[in-house]
Amino acid sequence: MDRRKFIKNAASFVTLPLLLNGQAIQVLGANSGINLEQTKGRALVLIQLDGGNDGLNTLIPLNMYDNLVKVRPDVVLPENKILSLNDLQGVHTSMSGVKSLFEEEKMMFIQNVGYPQPNLSHFRSKEILLSASDSKSNVESGWFGRYLELLHPEYPENYPDNTNPHPLAISIGSSSSPTCQGDMTNLGIVLQNLNTSYESQSNNTTYTDTPYGYELEYVTKVMLSTEKYLEVVSEVSELSESSSLLWPEAKANSLADKLKIVARLIAGGLTTPIYIVNLGGFDTHATQVVAGETHTGKHAELLQKVSEASLAFQDELKQHGNEDDVLSLIYSEFGRRIGSNKSDGTDHGAAFPMMLFGSQVNPTVFGENPVIPEEVEKKTNVKMKVDFRSVYASILHHWFDVDDSEIKNILFNEFEILPILKSSVDVSELNNKSKELKLLPVYPNPIKNTSEIQFSSVDGWVSLKLYTLSGQLVKILMDKSVTEENQSVSFSRDGLANGNYLLVLQNKNIKDSQIISLQ
Repeated sequence: MDRRKFIKNAASFVTLPLLLNGQAIQVLGANSGINLEQTKGRALVLIQLDGGNDGLNTLIPLNMYDNLVKVRPDVVLPENKILSLNDLQGVHTSMSGVKSLFEEEKMMFIQNVGYPQPNLSHFRSKEILLSASDSKSNVESGWFGRYLELLHPEYPENYPDNTNPHPLAISIGSSSSPTCQGDMTNLGIVLQNLNTSYESQSNNTTYTDTPYGYELEYVTKVMLSTEKYLEVVSEVSELSESSSLLWPEAKANSLADKLKIVARLIAGGLTTPIYIVNLGGFDTHATQVVAGETHTGKHAELLQKVSEASLAFQDELKQHGNEDDVLSLIYSEFGRRIGSNKSDGTDHGAAFPMMLFGSQVNPTVFGENPVIPEEVEKKTNVKMKVDFRSVYASILHHWFDVDDSEIKNILFNEFEILPILKSSVDVSELNNKSKELKLLPVYPNPIKNTSEIQFSSVDGWVSLKLYTLSGQLVKILMDKSVTEENQSVSFSRDGLANGNYLLVLQNKNIKDSQIISLQ
């Protein structure tokens, strides 16, 4: 039987649940840990908020607050309970941990994320988000699974081995994530806790020369691999202990419990490049808030869990000295509608904010605030401005250094690369890669009055211009010929409004860009 047909036929067996020491574990096509040179030793942590998070109650557009009061009077957060990030945006009162990460320059918000022709079914929208397909296509593989298959085209033959001893992907919970589904099989393992173990049956079985025999042999190999991976995970988990004092008590916050496992595995030296965790409960059609006390209620409790878990996780990474190697993304399958309903809740909506956090992120609010009309119809939604696949493309490009042509293959199309990392890491590659042209990190950023902009260039004509994020030119800072490699330009806001702007440095056909914030 053709190998790929064989794996395809085996897929239905791969997700059968097993009981391991009384704990349920999902057996997947367990792959090896990726070569460190291929992922630059970095890890991505995906935090899924299941149910559809209310973005307008998470990241509040302060300049639209009066209209929010009019269109969602039953759920809107009292103005004095908003934790301001700057003059334009604030976060929910229960998200003090997120505010702290933003102030520590470790949190980035990406506004108005979605996709064209959104689907408001939980099941279908999750399919779209996790597969990175458009709303009209049905794609069985996951976006990160396709990336992993590019690096490991011969999987699952001879995995794991000495070169690749660690799981390629780990989901913390009770089920596998379609995010890591390849064309033929999933490429990860699932852990419920650090005590999960499995003892496979002997591999001395003789398999019949039939499709069923091939499939049975394949499942047996997967189980043997799973056993080896779990042994490695158990060994690694013993090499570190939790150090942060910010973790909530065990079982008080399920998301924190899962991230605590992830942090411990990373601290122990596991080279797995992607971890997936989730927190449910965000389908807040009713009783999203407590009537008359809208800063409390179901959504406030969920946001507090997200906030305190994220802060503790980042602190744990810092304690072990590996926060520079971990990037975390918080997202949901869709947002909620602009107007509230009659049940103290909100209904399924379209665009939503994503949150990226880590020591390497560009610490800003990317994108303009959503426009909130004074009156809305029942089905009025936040308009999408950023395609969610641009976020994935930016992660692949900046974090994992994937070539643009490969990104196009993984995501089926070309998408805008966003400046998600600080300039000292990868933002200098935003437009055209060059060792001869580079914007250095702007400091201070956000800018209150003045700042010094430094860059390096070769001899020749150089322009440095400031644009709005929508592409409108607002200021020319330099437009002349230079002869020295290192340059410095004084910047003064000169009455420019608060918000995010894009600096563009250009020498001939080479560009470098960086987002700055004015506050």
